[in-house]
Amino acid sequence: MKRILLVVFSTLLVYLSFSFDYVFLFIADGMGIPHMQLSNMYKQYLFTEQLHILELPYYGMVETSSMNGVTDSAAAITAILSKEKTYNDRINIGPDDEKIFPITYELKKRGYKIGVITTNTIIDATPAGAYGFVVNRRDYQKITQDLLESNFDLFIGGGKAYFKDRNAEEYGYFYREKLNEIPPLANEIIMLYYGNFPFLTDEPERVTLEEILNYALSKFDGSPFFILIEGGRIDHAAHAHDTYSLINEILDFDDAVKVAIDFYMRYPQETLIIVTADHSTGGLSLGDGFLTLNKLQRSEYSYEKLINTFNQSNNYEEFQEKLGLTLDLEKEFYDTKDSRENVTYQSSVIKTFYEGLNDPVGINWGTFGHTLDYVPLFSNVPFNKNIISNNEIFSIFEIY
Repeated sequence: MKRILLVVFSTLLVYLSFSFDYVFLFIADGMGIPHMQLSNMYKQYLFTEQLHILELPYYGMVETSSMNGVTDSAAAITAILSKEKTYNDRINIGPDDEKIFPITYELKKRGYKIGVITTNTIIDATPAGAYGFVVNRRDYQKITQDLLESNFDLFIGGGKAYFKDRNAEEYGYFYREKLNEIPPLANEIIMLYYGNFPFLTDEPERVTLEEILNYALSKFDGSPFFILIEGGRIDHAAHAHDTYSLINEILDFDDAVKVAIDFYMRYPQETLIIVTADHSTGGLSLGDGFLTLNKLQRSEYSYEKLINTFNQSNNYEEFQEKLGLTLDLEKEFYDTKDSRENVTYQSSVIKTFYEGLNDPVGINWGTFGHTLDYVPLFSNVPFNKNIISNNEIFSIFEIY
């Protein structure tokens, strides 16, 4: 009974106090403070400009822990959108196995358009936090069904593999695989890639988050909205210590933030922008007694392409020629081949390759996993706490 009353009271508060017509929630998956700092330094080095994120005037830090300690993306997005910490792998399922609702469902009831955008698959943990309810984030069939039944207005991401055989029209959606010039009025599911987006390092002409967000704003023109925008591939690059791909993905994410800032300039009283991360990844540290950004090599391939090329190469000479390698990785190549294990970013040849790129710059990575490091929080709206728990983010703006 007590929980029912609490839910009713919370819902009433949303209806009475939500004061923004336009809400942008940006999640830079895996981006800790050093990741952001490095990307800003690199942008200043190349273009003498700072990140657009830093144009937002209010700044704090977010504590990211889950009930397990170090969080995963599922527990983190649940805490952000539903205001309740839970165990890793769970999406909108509380620690007592109860279903908890993210703010998106309440706003949908109030007439807001709901958009979910990601450079990962649309059923990955962070985007699923807007609409899904599962104990295990890998329950993709249930997550896909939750998406179709959400009645949200727009989904854009990767994931053709999960929707090819689905009859989205039965649930009121147009299913598409490209951005149209003129968005239709109907609900849309737009799957731009088979799985996750390719890294910009591998495909510089990839569809950008800036293009996608502009499409969403065109579709929602004249309506109140809540849009979740995830830079999902930031996390993947950080796991692999692929520094150049990490920076590319953060810069792409940052260009989308600029779209929101420009929108805010037109509607300053009605707009809320929140930029944060679900957790930090990789234990990035800047400087080993020195930091020499001009030694950070531009690359034409990400760790994914490196792994694929390795798998397709019968010998080291073939591998070396395909990638134009200047590092000597012959020993690591054959050590990895001889192990007969699946090749990952932790395999000797991949790990040594990135150490060879990062060490001369003074860039160090401490882990292949997530960490408890604080992550940044930026907004155009003031808030009164410097360090915020991830389940307090919407509370500090007195809107939920």
